[in-house]
Amino acid sequence: MEKDTLLILGSARGDGNTRMIVNFILEKMPNADLMNLQEYDFSGYDYEHNNSDDDFFQMAEQMLTFDKIVFCTPVYWYSMSSIFKRFLDRWSDLVTIRKEKGRGMAGKKLYALCCSSDGEEHEGFFMPFEKTAGYLDMHYGGEIHTWIEEDKIPKQLENNLVEFCKKING
Repeated sequence: MEKDTLLILGSARGDGNTRMIVNFILEKMPNADLMNLQEYDFSGYDYEHNNSDDDFFQMAEQMLTFDKIVFCTPVYWYSMSSIFKRFLDRWSDLVTIRKEKGRGMAGKKLYALCCSSDGEEHEGFFMPFEKTAGYLDMHYGGEIHTWIEEDKIPKQLENNLVEFCKKING
């Protein structure tokens, strides 16, 4: 089966709660692949573009090979993780010095997933992801808020995740 969906994991803890959710999705979606931001060496956005030899453009090339991208981040202080923010900041390079890559994102579908310490979703969390999709002419497919209880995915959330996977698969 050809893989058409890329899950991008941005967590400071590679085996934490967000990874547990991502693993669940990977089991349900054999057409999905994983990019773990911890496995790449990339710096923050630099107006002088002195960081163009790090891994970011390699990561962008990989993203361009997928039709659907799912951003997966834990909630840290009511926002995305710092590694995910650094990654998203670098997308500025896709609209400045590597515009062909930025234009290559047009038409792709973007989804977002967060994992927090409880079931309470905070208004505005997903706005940066939705606005990023719009800015790059991507289609925003929606989001899901997740959490772990007693080291397990709650049953109701499992059902929601299955529905989320169906939504991504169309």
